[in-house]
Amino acid sequence: MSWKIDCVVVGPIQCNCYILSDPTSGDAWLIDPGAESDELLQYLMQKKMRLKGMLVTHAHIDHVGGIEMIARDFPAPVYYHAGDTPLYSNLKMQAQFFGVTPQHLQATQPTRGDATLQHEQSFEFGQGEIRVIHTPGHTPGSVCFHAMSDLSALFTGDTLFLQSIGRTELWGGSYEQILVSIHNQLMTLPENLAVFPGHG
Repeated sequence: MSWKIDCVVVGPIQCNCYILSDPTSGDAWLIDPGAESDELLQYLMQKKMRLKGMLVTHAHIDHVGGIEMIARDFPAPVYYHAGDTPLYSNLKMQAQFFGVTPQHLQATQPTRGDATLQHEQSFEFGQGEIRVIHTPGHTPGSVCFHAMSDLSALFTGDTLFLQSIGRTELWGGSYEQILVSIHNQLMTLPENLAVFPGHG
């Protein structure tokens, strides 16, 4: 793949934040900036990346809590699926589930973001593209991102893990729905696909 894929683990819940970058142009996409992280910010600054946007696999607090911090230095559009709008707009409520405040999870309520991601939508990037796959089940608006160039990579958020799947007992989750999403949307993808999950 002509792109470079880096991972910075952020926040107390250890979210995998991925940076897809094009070494030739310096353009980059950020997937799931889940917590305020000096390490992540310094990485972007040192590499002098031109951030094209931030992509959100789902709007749980540990996947969106660092958006505001990044956007202050790297103003760029933020995209998430409308099915997760109730989660995206209420990080305080999410933090209360853990008995803490957003600040305890190194998170700040996002003030920006476009709830415009659609199934099969694509973003051009370098010599390839990033395709959106709607995979509800972990949350109503969960999506995966299929990055396609000379090789393929799949960023699954909390839909699919190594030998496991995402939790479904939280707000908007559905065990039946996540199984349908994995079977119909992910298991039909090429077998040589590299999978990058949201944790672990």
